[in-house]
Amino acid sequence: MSKTVIVDIRFDRFPEVTVPPGTYVVWRNLDPHAHSAETRREDPDYFNAGAMLPGHTSSPISFDEPGQFDYLCRFHTDMVGRITVAQGANIGRHAGPVEPLGDDHGHGHGLHHYHGFVTGGRSADRLYMSHTPVLADARHNYQVILQGRFEDPAQGETYEELRRSDYGHGVVQIFHDHMSMPDIGNGTVKLLPDASVSYYPGGQQRTIPGLESGVRIALDQVIHFHQFDTEADHPHELTYLMYGDQADVFIDHLINRAPSFHSVAKLSSAPPGWVGSSGAVEFTVPGRSMRDVPNRLLDRVSIVDNSFHLFWLLPPGFLERQAQDPLIRRGLPPGVPHPHDIRLATGETARIEIERFLHFDIRLLNYGVLIV
Repeated sequence: MSKTVIVDIRFDRFPEVTVPPGTYVVWRNLDPHAHSAETRREDPDYFNAGAMLPGHTSSPISFDEPGQFDYLCRFHTDMVGRITVAQGANIGRHAGPVEPLGDDHGHGHGLHHYHGFVTGGRSADRLYMSHTPVLADARHNYQVILQGRFEDPAQGETYEELRRSDYGHGVVQIFHDHMSMPDIGNGTVKLLPDASVSYYPGGQQRTIPGLESGVRIALDQVIHFHQFDTEADHPHELTYLMYGDQADVFIDHLINRAPSFHSVAKLSSAPPGWVGSSGAVEFTVPGRSMRDVPNRLLDRVSIVDNSFHLFWLLPPGFLERQAQDPLIRRGLPPGVPHPHDIRLATGETARIEIERFLHFDIRLLNYGVLIV
């Protein structure tokens, strides 16, 4: 299995790194200002790991062929580095502060290049899995909803036992090894890579005993698949995707461009006339919309990323109050469903009631900054 190496950037210097073929390299910015790691566009082996704010990590870059790969920081063009790929290289021997990781691909170390899926469904034979995307990472800039099942009956029984417990419909995430999202979209992939399964009692992530590794998920259906269009306009009203069966119905916020949010919620019951769907049903929430933040509300420009967007630093204290799902109705007592009138793509109206908000994210999706 491929290894992942973290390359630490300090004092405006890249360390020289030698790795064996098949290694993923991730850069971590330990300086007090922004950096990037990329080659010149005319280079035959072009790569761009993206811009990094202080303390942030880059997208992973896979080095599969032997050779020497020179790169630079776009913000400090005299700051250059080199990755040497050589057969038999010992990834523990580097000239700079580099932290080698094992076959976990950095899971649990603050890296986000696993493919994580927020997973619902009470039956091990009918899992509904919503991919946790990252707009600025080419491996993750897809919104994907899948239906699958545990291939191993014993593992499936472990999952169903958790769902029968007091934890009930709480958040579960399945973390798969690297995979090609386009291959999933075109139906090539029928069995998802080995995975681990986590749940969050008391808000703390824990691996489900018996599902720590080697979990195999058979893929039965691609419910929804699209790649983000970073030039698209936000819709006039918040738009969602509804999917599931009569026992379990879920809604995801439809994402297209930055900035945005990723949310997954479970309805208390199927809306009138719902009989389940082989795909996702699109609907809007009248009166709810998303607007771009005017430039004058932000303190200063931090980075101009010429391959993606304009990045802005948030004003101090802006994130002290964590954002919440916009469909949460304030003032409702615990356990009471959150009702909303919706408009289907056909123009028909209906009412839904949200039983549980499973997932809400802006930081991972927008890669830790506000993107406008």
